[in-house]
Amino acid sequence: MLFFAFYGLFSKLSSFHPVISNLIIYTTAAICGIILVLATERRISFSKEGFLSGIFCNIAALIMLYSLVSNQMLVVFSFVSFASVIFFLIVWVTEKPKLSGKQQSIAATGILVSVFGLFLASTSTVGGISYLLSKSIVDPYFLILAPLMPLGFGFWAYFSFAAIKKKNASVPIVFFNYSFASSAIAATAYLLSSQGSGMPVSQGLSDFFPVIAGLFVAGGVILALKSYRMTSGESRIEETIVAILANAEIVPLIFLSYFILREFSVEGFVGALTVFVGLSILNSARAS
Repeated sequence: MLFFAFYGLFSKLSSFHPVISNLIIYTTAAICGIILVLATERRISFSKEGFLSGIFCNIAALIMLYSLVSNQMLVVFSFVSFASVIFFLIVWVTEKPKLSGKQQSIAATGILVSVFGLFLASTSTVGGISYLLSKSIVDPYFLILAPLMPLGFGFWAYFSFAAIKKKNASVPIVFFNYSFASSAIAATAYLLSSQGSGMPVSQGLSDFFPVIAGLFVAGGVILALKSYRMTSGESRIEETIVAILANAEIVPLIFLSYFILREFSVEGFVGALTVFVGLSILNSARAS
């Protein structure tokens, strides 16, 4: 969570156009992928699932970056929270996890409580629920694009899981394919955009923020892949917990805002607590 939180923070602080910033971020991640695979593997191999995870992730990430720099933070965090639901539904259809009726009820409750907590926490970024109810703060254009974020991140989580657990690919190989596909989508978006005529003139320290964001996204994805590697069992509950945590960057952002900026929000802390309650309920389904 923390790595993805810093990724979102430095992405938003970038002085570049979102398409250019996205290109720099995922080019940095691709360089990390090349270094990692060359340092740990004897040869580079293709992982279809890893490649697909990168495609879906970058499409969602580009929309998220557009929304962040446009201050549509509520759209970003509230919709991204549903990525774990998308992941679980995909797993439910494709994997048919072995869950008893009681486990299904507990797992569904845990997921819904966690998602509600993430949504509640997301309202803290725009002044809380009272402000949300009293003012129209969401651009309809971003509201139309927003559903693509949970779909993209949900499929990213699923294909990452499939590459590690079903195809038994190594973490460096999966990350290399993920980063290569992500950078390819980022480059395509750059070439197709109006910004494709050239890079802007350097504007100072903030020009390095996308590079820092790229390092954090690389670290976050690698840790998520390693977490999938450590899961066990056929209920797929552990994998769902990983998916929720991988898309819950709003939680550490709330604590960072409090300790660094001294910004306090009741909704933020209650939402964060609700997320962990939901995860505890979800985890308890394994023993039921």
